[in-house]
Amino acid sequence: MAEPYVFVLAGGSGTRLAPLSLTSPGKLPKQFLALVGRQTMLQQTIERVPAGQVVVVPEERYVSAIREQCRDLPRQVEILAEPFGCNTAAAVGLCARYAQWRTGDEQTVLFFLPADHLMDRAVFGELFVQAVERALTGRIVTIGITPDRPETGYGYIQTSAAEGRLAVRAFVEKPDLPTAQKYLAAGGYFWNAGMFVMQADTALRALERDAPEIYNALLGIDFAQDWLTEIARQYQIIKDKKQNISIDYAVMEKEAANLELLPAPTALEWNDVGGWIALKKYFPPDAQNNLLLNYTPDKIKLAGLREMLVVDTENGILLCPQAQAQRAKEIIAGLEKKLTAETIDCQGVSIENHTARYIGAIGLQNIKVVYDHGELNISSL
Repeated sequence: MAEPYVFVLAGGSGTRLAPLSLTSPGKLPKQFLALVGRQTMLQQTIERVPAGQVVVVPEERYVSAIREQCRDLPRQVEILAEPFGCNTAAAVGLCARYAQWRTGDEQTVLFFLPADHLMDRAVFGELFVQAVERALTGRIVTIGITPDRPETGYGYIQTSAAEGRLAVRAFVEKPDLPTAQKYLAAGGYFWNAGMFVMQADTALRALERDAPEIYNALLGIDFAQDWLTEIARQYQIIKDKKQNISIDYAVMEKEAANLELLPAPTALEWNDVGGWIALKKYFPPDAQNNLLLNYTPDKIKLAGLREMLVVDTENGILLCPQAQAQRAKEIIAGLEKKLTAETIDCQGVSIENHTARYIGAIGLQNIKVVYDHGELNISSL
């Protein structure tokens, strides 16, 4: 069996992890940052891949950062840059055409992997081998995560047993809580982890059937020419026709009969790090259940507070109740305006900031914040 091509999709913005993850000039989104451990999420993703040729697919503006991060990795990494984001349907088709061009093999197996998820390396390696082998049948294989709670923040995949495999019946959008509870009770539903495995010709035939405007545009790319200019021209056609859509919507929902779900064991410990609370398992809260995430040399002192989230970064500081952590992206506008202090939906909050660094508070009541000389003091009033 020929080595698969592993495409690490690195185009996300990670706005729910502001102020650390930013896309403004000179900043980097979460996949290029070290959230857990010393390696960035991209580096961890690349080193997790057990075999094959790894190709990172970012926006062109991040190429130099990726080259720097990949310089000392033990494996050779290619970069297939997009001039601008055009969603995952275009990216998957672009990758399929690129792999065929590079290998001359229309049936090269493609493994699509997000750059910004965390999981156990050894368990992923086992799933990787299984998924690649099953993709050789001509089916599209997706790795599903067994839900352990009624999560409303993920899409779901409904399955049924068929001929010794889990056949995909439907892709389901993010549900409300009662619906998610029904899925958990019923069984046969898995979280959609965004990992897909298929042969290159399988991917392109599916695009030709289900998203012909995307397929036809990608045929116009000549990889023997300037890639970025060629891709930009065809991506603009896709955008003009309003076909910059996800691979789930463009293809997977329509190809359910040709999909197989490979369930991941709980030992995979999959985490898409979709917000700050997802990091609780790596950074346990203090005795008052306050979650302190400090990416600076600052000293942080809390008094009289419970269930607070404090994120301290060189870009700025976020303060909010943990229950409102998903609102982190609301501070981005203040960061871009270079404010030094901002309160959003707060009452009785006093911020005394003796630095030029931004402090953003969301949804807090009766709290005093003092920041000076590398010490952040937060206390209840």
